[in-house]
Amino acid sequence: MAGIPSETGQVWSPASLGGGGYITGLIQHPAQSGVLYARCDVAGVFASLDGGFTWEARNGGLGKAYHHQVQSFAISPHRPEVLYRCSGEVRSRTFCGSVHKSADGGHTWREVCTGMGFYGNGPTRMYGEVIAVDPHHPEVVAAGGYTGGLWISRDEGESWKRTPLPEERYGCVAFHPGIPGMLYAGTISDEDLNMDYAETGEGGVLELLQDLPRGNAGRLYASSDLGDTWMLLHEGPSFAELAFDSRDPQRLIAACIWNGICSSPDGGRNWQTDMAGLPEAGQRYGSVVQDSHQPQRWYTAPDVRPHMKAVPPVPLYVSGLAGSRSGEWQLIRQHNDEDLSGFPDYMDHFGGGSRAAAAGWAISTIIADRFVEGRLYLTNWYGVAVSSDGGGTWCAGQFRGLETTCMEAVAAAPQQPGKFCVTMADHPPKVTENGGRSYWNLPGIPGYSGSTAVTISRSDPHRYLYGLAGHGRTACIAVCRNAGGKASAVLPLGAGLFVQALREDGVKNGSFYAYVDGPVASGAGIYRSSDGGMTWEQTAFRPPSYMDTIPYHKTWIEAELLSVVVYQVKNACGANQLLAASPFHQGRILVGEWTEGIWESRDGGDTWKSIGEGLPFQRSGPASVLNAIAYSTNHPDRVYAGFISEGLWHSSNGGRTWSKLYPLVEGKVFNVSALAVGTDDEGEDLLLLASEPMVVNGTDSQVVYSRDGGCRWQAWEQSGIGAVRWKGIAFDCEGRQVLGVSCGNGAFHKRLADKI
Repeated sequence: MAGIPSETGQVWSPASLGGGGYITGLIQHPAQSGVLYARCDVAGVFASLDGGFTWEARNGGLGKAYHHQVQSFAISPHRPEVLYRCSGEVRSRTFCGSVHKSADGGHTWREVCTGMGFYGNGPTRMYGEVIAVDPHHPEVVAAGGYTGGLWISRDEGESWKRTPLPEERYGCVAFHPGIPGMLYAGTISDEDLNMDYAETGEGGVLELLQDLPRGNAGRLYASSDLGDTWMLLHEGPSFAELAFDSRDPQRLIAACIWNGICSSPDGGRNWQTDMAGLPEAGQRYGSVVQDSHQPQRWYTAPDVRPHMKAVPPVPLYVSGLAGSRSGEWQLIRQHNDEDLSGFPDYMDHFGGGSRAAAAGWAISTIIADRFVEGRLYLTNWYGVAVSSDGGGTWCAGQFRGLETTCMEAVAAAPQQPGKFCVTMADHPPKVTENGGRSYWNLPGIPGYSGSTAVTISRSDPHRYLYGLAGHGRTACIAVCRNAGGKASAVLPLGAGLFVQALREDGVKNGSFYAYVDGPVASGAGIYRSSDGGMTWEQTAFRPPSYMDTIPYHKTWIEAELLSVVVYQVKNACGANQLLAASPFHQGRILVGEWTEGIWESRDGGDTWKSIGEGLPFQRSGPASVLNAIAYSTNHPDRVYAGFISEGLWHSSNGGRTWSKLYPLVEGKVFNVSALAVGTDDEGEDLLLLASEPMVVNGTDSQVVYSRDGGCRWQAWEQSGIGAVRWKGIAFDCEGRQVLGVSCGNGAFHKRLADKI
């Protein structure tokens, strides 16, 4: 970061959480069988050097908010060390996007084009690639945006020019492998989108979230001169993936979403459905691939979701088997748990106790290994799985290195060095006792799928309190008394309520506080427990009378500003940072509201006083919101407040007056998306700030720290891990080990360097 020194030495190390996010695409090295690349909707690009069993992130050099939201990628068949990636997202109905190029196998990337908008976490994320390298002309690359049209590079991605094609929603872009100069581009209609991204408005009219209507028909375009001129070949179904029959250059196969698998005998002009043997009703199809060893064989899979009970667990189908009728698809196997190995234990929870019931959810890509006959790969909601026997059995390698989880909250154990508890979307909390190198799971509760805020008891290190988020926007506070036991829901909450933060009193053991957000009339507010979290009562805290929800500007803050996926309110979990307890005074607690203020109670919640006057609430626009508060660990009356856009502020007199602490450079923007306060060896506050990159203010991903209460600052090097969306950060009880959590990239651990 400009203006402050950067600390050298130990770098961030990724935690071993075991994947857990949506892998939306997979490509194989053209010359090395064991080298694979995977893309993720929120976590960027990963590489495997051992055939898909272990992975490492390849996001070096990236800094912006949307660079990890990858919609498509490609590898050059001529120079395999050259890769391309298309990333982007949308905020406030405005799309952004970049094409990046790597010349070193994905270790580092640089931006080469910004003319197209991409939607890496959007409704077409699970479909075909929209960037492709010409197999006949090494210098020619084509890319089609979610917005912005289709562009061509004729110098290996260094410069780009837009083609005459209209601005449609491209679902696949592909060069014909057998006809030099022939390029195809397929588009996706409004009606064929993932319906999670659409809603029905007045009069039954389909309205697209964050998008504008593009038409009710998909189209297939073709160019025989590398993109100079185009012809419309076909209109009707949407084209999610396009494949070419190696036995007949005029025969094309396409995955056409709700129209299923279709084939064309004449180069794409006329199409017919080829669905014999496949489940049809209510199924999306986004992937189809030919087996290069036995080219009469093709593979496909419907995009199965949890509610589709009638579809096989791993719905992988094959056509062209010996003895089958021409064009008929057959299920490879009715899989059970014995057919699966190396899948993480948490998948049992999602499959209702059966791992096989979850292993086939949302299959996005199928690959038939071009070097090893019978070896197949599939990507889905959890990671990458490998089959060495044509799909009969599958191994996932525990998804080692595919750290794609969405996390927000991290809490350190008060008495145990190296122990932290983290919460995450779609999973119960995880605990590490070695600084983040390995984890074990806390128990979940049926009906609740994700975890939010968390705290570890000071007097009993085996007692955990955490928030769980359930189906139908319900939530609860759960208590687990020992590592191998069960969790109990001690405070069930109604629809719309959410456990935003949990804290133990800074002095009195067994006294806890909870921040519950949502509709005020339904019970949003501050709760307390005096018996170790077993029973709860609402305190006297009441927000200003004009507020009917907490947060007050709920849609803007949760759906636009802080969410990892635009529009998905409460997509991940609680930030756990707007509730604080003083380590010096019993019953002294702080609560912050994103845009409306900070309040303090000095009697355990019976009375409250506003102390937020003078802070920059929305001073620099709607993005200037409070995101973290904390008490000093060394000075009884010192308080910290971290803001998106406006950085870190502090008060030395209990909140009567405030001043800015970081950054002090005029015009410098910094998002305090995570704040940790510890104690340095010399008894001064040790401060750690993490800044989430955001489109709204153009910030990069950064981490800075100070050993002297904010007088001097250093930046931590993180160029090798890319544009991490930091959401929570914590010191362990000794102030030596640090664990940071992110939305999309899991967790990272680091040791604080010794003082020089």
